[in-house]
Amino acid sequence: MSDADRLEESVTRSLFALVPFLPPDHFVTLTYLVVGLILGRNVQLSKIAEQVNYDHKESSLEARFGRFMNNEHIAVTLNYSIFVKLIFAGLDKEQPLVFSIDTTKTGAACITLMISLSYGSRSLPVCWLTFKGRKGHSSQEIQLILLETLKGLIPADFAVILLGDGEFDGAQGVTWLQSQPGWHYVCRSDETTKVYYQDEWVALRDLPLKSGQETFFTQLPFTEAHQVGPLNILAVWHHAEKRHWFFITNFDTFKEARHWYRKRFQIETLFSDFKGRGFHFDQCRLKDPARVNRLLMAVSIAYLFVVFWGVQAVSSGDFSLMVRTDRFDHSLFTLGLKYIQRLLKKVLSIPPLISWPPPSSFYHQGA
Repeated sequence: MSDADRLEESVTRSLFALVPFLPPDHFVTLTYLVVGLILGRNVQLSKIAEQVNYDHKESSLEARFGRFMNNEHIAVTLNYSIFVKLIFAGLDKEQPLVFSIDTTKTGAACITLMISLSYGSRSLPVCWLTFKGRKGHSSQEIQLILLETLKGLIPADFAVILLGDGEFDGAQGVTWLQSQPGWHYVCRSDETTKVYYQDEWVALRDLPLKSGQETFFTQLPFTEAHQVGPLNILAVWHHAEKRHWFFITNFDTFKEARHWYRKRFQIETLFSDFKGRGFHFDQCRLKDPARVNRLLMAVSIAYLFVVFWGVQAVSSGDFSLMVRTDRFDHSLFTLGLKYIQRLLKKVLSIPPLISWPPPSSFYHQGA
């Protein structure tokens, strides 16, 4: 049995346990996509088809993938929510769910707004929306749609933390976040934004701060035009740029807000894994946002398989047979890729993705 056949058999078992309700044709196509993505690490449909053992021509498999991308009956959010629920089911309710929100270029003339979940040293895709655009920010309307989608996915009893850069400090979004019980947020804001401080509206950069000083302002109305809040302002010193960065938050202390915001950069590692370091989504040439969304579903599922195998490599101790053990130079994603290659090469059993391990079940502080 070839590597592709063995991986297909394992992925089929896992997917059947998770999404048995998919129409047979969709199920088989999704399986081929996931297998081809993992083995080929490229989102071009022709490259994916090259990696799969198919009874007919590769060109017909590529055409099959194209029909899948064009199929309006593929319910991306519904289908992928099964995997999100699997992840949430394995997490400790005593720990908050830490999400990051950001945009990235996907496809030709498309932008994707994505929310990811912090998981150990990595970030996992949770939900997304793709829209037309070559660069720039998402609208507040799109942000609110995605935030409502996220809210519908989160189980009861979890505390939530949302982290975002300066794209997500709009009045509508902040008002929405302020109204969510049990939610905290930290979002960067432009230094020209005005807050009401000591009986006047002043730009954040004009707050009384010295070079190098870091502090926390509390209960300030936010933006002269909309007067949201009051909320709190975290001011930190950026040593490389030699200027202050400002963040809006409903955390009560400097320490909490700064601690959690540091996790926002994990979504950048996710985008990197999706692109140059992993599946090369930056080479996607799809122009229609709906088609990009369907491809993103397959890529996200493939990504979860790989990260899951990375966790298995660490928790089983098998990572010591593949990489240096005196330091962690490899991310869970990289370890997962190495681990599946080892399992296929040695003809060893492939762990099925039927439950999700909590971060407390393993130790990894990789890149």
